[in-house]
Amino acid sequence: MKEEIVIEVENLRVDFENVVACKNVNFKVYKGEIFGLVGPNGAGKTTTLKVLSTLLKYTWGKIKIFGYDIEKDFKEIRKIVGFMPDFPPVYNELKVWEFLYLYASSYRIEKEKRMSRIEALLNTFNLFEKRNSFIGELSRGMKQRLILAKTLIHDPEILLLDEPASGLDPTGRKELGEMLKKIGKSGKTVIISSHILTELADFCTSVGIMEKGEILLYGKIDEISGIPKDKTLIRLRIKENIDLKEILGDYQKIEKIEKIEGNCWKILIKGDENSIPELIKFVTDKGISIVEIKKEKEDIQTIYFKSGAKYVT
Repeated sequence: MKEEIVIEVENLRVDFENVVACKNVNFKVYKGEIFGLVGPNGAGKTTTLKVLSTLLKYTWGKIKIFGYDIEKDFKEIRKIVGFMPDFPPVYNELKVWEFLYLYASSYRIEKEKRMSRIEALLNTFNLFEKRNSFIGELSRGMKQRLILAKTLIHDPEILLLDEPASGLDPTGRKELGEMLKKIGKSGKTVIISSHILTELADFCTSVGIMEKGEILLYGKIDEISGIPKDKTLIRLRIKENIDLKEILGDYQKIEKIEKIEGNCWKILIKGDENSIPELIKFVTDKGISIVEIKKEKEDIQTIYFKSGAKYVT
């Protein structure tokens, strides 16, 4: 089944007086993807997201969202896009449910449906018990979840999230990642930006590497990782402190093997993931105890530097 392109950007350029914020930006995003837009501060990520949200005029280029032309059909696009800015405004004097009700009203959601929609989102983002709390009393993580709930209030097909993990502690980042995975599985499409690679590594399905206003590389992580389709990358941890490379030297399906740290090895084998049980048998037949084995993909950081990008935090 052919995948559906929901966002298509061609030759986007954005000028601010004497500054070129974006130039020759090209990428596509498919339905249901979590697309990570990665790059240092000043790379053009926020500018790109603001253009896609119809909040910023661009100099030239061609952009389509679900087939709509962003210049001609911006009113239709706003109905299907939810945008979460880097520093979203909150009203500390409002209660949590009042804040969501305000935005439900602004999106003209039918009155009889507003509270049920709000309650559903509060439950989704684990905020139901805080519904009568004032926003000023919430932690940073709770405020981020509330803003994400607000972004979903009109049930958009596409979410544009600008640095949503900014300022969150490790627990907050993990919770955010789990929520985004659920959103992606629901069929919605997400573009999320960050200058911190590790924030996106666990849940993005695709990535765009951006630097100095340009997209250096983009695509599905599995396709741009450099791992051929007819090979499988495996992380293998064993109990024994031995040279696994020497012991497995006669295993013909091994393409590459290297020690990572301790008793952990990275192995590239010929064939798809169905070749893994055969490798397990070969290893155990040698009297080696396997502690952990899992299929690997190259991480975003490896892909980032392969793209030619130089700056990362």
